[in-house]
Amino acid sequence: MTDYPGMKTVRIQHRAAQIYRGDVCVVGSGAGGLSAALEAARLGRQVVIVDAAPHIGGQAVGAALGTICGLFRNGPAPRRLTHGVMDNLFETVFAQGDAALRRVRGTFIIDYVPNAWMRWAERQIVETGIVPLPGAIVRRVEQRDGMIEALQLSTRFGDCRVEADRFIDASGDAVLPWLAGQSLRESEKQVLGTVMAILEDVDTGLCAEYPRSLYHDLIRKFGREFGLVRAEGPVFVVPGTRKLLLNLTHIETPMETAGLALAGIEGRRQVDALLTLFKRELPEAFRDAKVAVYGNAGIRQTRTIVGRSHVTVDDVATGRRPPDAIARTTWPIELHGDMAGAHWTIFDEDHIHYIPFGAMLPEGLHNVVVAGRCIDAEPAALASLRVMGPCFAMGRAAAAATHLNRSGSLHQIDIAALQDAVKDNLALETTDPWAGDIVSETGPEASGQGVSPA
Repeated sequence: MTDYPGMKTVRIQHRAAQIYRGDVCVVGSGAGGLSAALEAARLGRQVVIVDAAPHIGGQAVGAALGTICGLFRNGPAPRRLTHGVMDNLFETVFAQGDAALRRVRGTFIIDYVPNAWMRWAERQIVETGIVPLPGAIVRRVEQRDGMIEALQLSTRFGDCRVEADRFIDASGDAVLPWLAGQSLRESEKQVLGTVMAILEDVDTGLCAEYPRSLYHDLIRKFGREFGLVRAEGPVFVVPGTRKLLLNLTHIETPMETAGLALAGIEGRRQVDALLTLFKRELPEAFRDAKVAVYGNAGIRQTRTIVGRSHVTVDDVATGRRPPDAIARTTWPIELHGDMAGAHWTIFDEDHIHYIPFGAMLPEGLHNVVVAGRCIDAEPAALASLRVMGPCFAMGRAAAAATHLNRSGSLHQIDIAALQDAVKDNLALETTDPWAGDIVSETGPEASGQGVSPA
C-alpha cells in the first residue's frame, strides 16, 4: 500500500537573515555580470552572483535578445575584438549548432538560441562554484566610509545578506550607488525599450529571400490599422530552423513596477499585431506561424553613474583612446529615442573607440566598480557601448580590477597592471574557426550603409 505523506502545521519564524559570504559579489547576471562573475571565479575568487530575475542570464535570456553585437571589428573579415572567459560560450553554441555569424552594418553579429545561452551559463555557475542568488532584490546597502560591507536582499524564502570585500554592479540600473545615496545621471529624453519575440513554424526559406524593406513597407502601409508604432527594425531567420527573431517593437521603460509591467504587455500586443499582419499579407511564409517566445521588456538605458570619467559622443566619434582604456568596440551609435525607429551612426572600416576604466568607477564608493549599461556616458555614446561585446569586456576588466586591488580604494588601482591583465582586449584581434560560415543580409542591408534602423 502506498505510504502517502501526512500534514504538519507551520508558522512564520522570526529568524536572522541567511548570510552568504564571498570575496566578490556581482549584482546582475547579464552579459557584463556573467562575464565578471566567471572571470573572478577563474582568478580564484569566491563569487556570489545576485539577480532580481528568477534565472541566470539577464536580458540575454529573459528578453530573448538572440543577437550578440559589438564583438567584431568593421571590415570584410570577422576579426574579434573582445576575448576572455566568454570565448567558451561562442565555441559551445557554434559547436552545438545554436549560433550563426551574420554580416550586418559593416560588421558582424552572432545570432544565438537563448536557451543554449542559459544552459551554458548554468553549467558554468555549477562548475566554478559560484553561489547563485536569482530572484533576489537588493533593498539596502550597508556602507561605512564609502565602502559597501554588505547587501540586504529580499527573496521569496525570506531575507538574506551578502557580505563581500568587492562589489561589481552589473544591474543595468546602478542599483548599488543608487541605494548608497550617490548622485546618478538620467537621460533627459527616455531611451525606448523593445519586446523581442521568436516566431516558429515559419517558412524561413521564403523569409530568407525577403528584403528587410518588405516588412517595413507593410508596417508603414498597415501599421495604424494594427496599432504598430515602430516602422523599422530587423527580422532574422534563425539558421537551420523554422524560426524567426522579431525586433520590431518599441515601448517606454519607466522606472516603476506597474508601469514597466504594462509596457511589457503593450510590447507583446505589438508582437501579436505584427504576426497577424504578416499572416494576412505574407501567407505563404507565415500561414502556420505562432509565437514561440515572448521576451521580457528589453531595457536599453535607465540610470548611469557619475564616474571619474564621462564618455562623450565626441569620444566615440573620434575614436580617442583614453589613458585608462580597458575595452573597445566599433558598434554604431544605435539610439532608440523615437517610436517610429532608431537613429544610427555607422563608422568607417578603420574606426575603433574605447571605454575608460574611470567611467566604471562611481564617485563616493571605493570598493564598487560597475559594468554594462550603467557606466558614465552620454546617452548617444552609451548607445554604442551598452551592447554585449563591450559588456563582456567591461565585466572582465571589473573582475581583474577586484583581483588586482583586494583592499583599499579601486580608484587607486594600478592602471598599467589592469591594462596588462586585459591586454588582448586592447591589442589582439582574431579570426575564429567558427567564423567560417557567414549569413549575409539580403538586399541593401548587406553593406551596412544607408540602411533602416535595427
